[in-house]
Amino acid sequence: MSDENKSILIAVFGLSQREERILQTICFISKTRLRTYELVSAEDHAQMPDIALVDTTDPKAIAKWKQFSVNHPMLPLLVIGEVAGLDRPAVQIDRPLLATRLLDIFDKVEFTGESPAFNPQPGREPKSEPSTHNNSTKDNSQNIGSSLSALVVDDSLPIRVQLQKELGFFVSKVDLAETGEKALELIAENDYDIIFLDVVLPGVDGYQLCKTIKRDKRTKDVPVVMLTGKATTFDKVRGKLAGCDTYLTKPVELPIFKEVVENYLIQLSDN
Repeated sequence: MSDENKSILIAVFGLSQREERILQTICFISKTRLRTYELVSAEDHAQMPDIALVDTTDPKAIAKWKQFSVNHPMLPLLVIGEVAGLDRPAVQIDRPLLATRLLDIFDKVEFTGESPAFNPQPGREPKSEPSTHNNSTKDNSQNIGSSLSALVVDDSLPIRVQLQKELGFFVSKVDLAETGEKALELIAENDYDIIFLDVVLPGVDGYQLCKTIKRDKRTKDVPVVMLTGKATTFDKVRGKLAGCDTYLTKPVELPIFKEVVENYLIQLSDN
């Protein structure tokens, strides 16, 4: 069967809490994509998983997988640790787990007819370079995605409403400000994971506000996405000097917007 519009179910055997949060991040951001992912319990017999992920450094996880695999001989297998003794071809993944690498591997699983075809060749998956983007340290006791927040600073009500609606698919909290002064008040009272900042604002403009954010030790690592009606070379140079991370041109194109937000969510998980 085609995997378009299909929710791919992933059964996990072992893994640390942090690694499970990385998987939860992948599932969270996939909600905006054509192909989505969900984590399922190996004990839930009502749902048939499409992929298995096994930590072979955990003897209990191996035992559970061997018992489970008897009734799932065709299930594509990803292994963290050694593949010896599993009696099945598997793709070996190195630690530390990175959301970018895992998402790429999951996307290579194809489903045709009754049997899944796994594009990565059995053996060790090539290493990916870790992300160099530095994000704020967050409370790891909460699931990534459910604890994220964003700030939108724009004097246009339609723009604020549009971005608030779209960000609702990615984060649990979206604050809005129509002036730089109001934004500074919100930034002083809250921690944000990403800030969308209009260049032209009444009072303190976007470039000045961006400089203030990037000079503050508490907020200097928060990604700032500048919003502009014209992204000329001069505008980009000014934004770079102010410390912004990237630009979006208004009216904001939804596919580009989603790509920017998704990239920063993945980077947050990889750090």
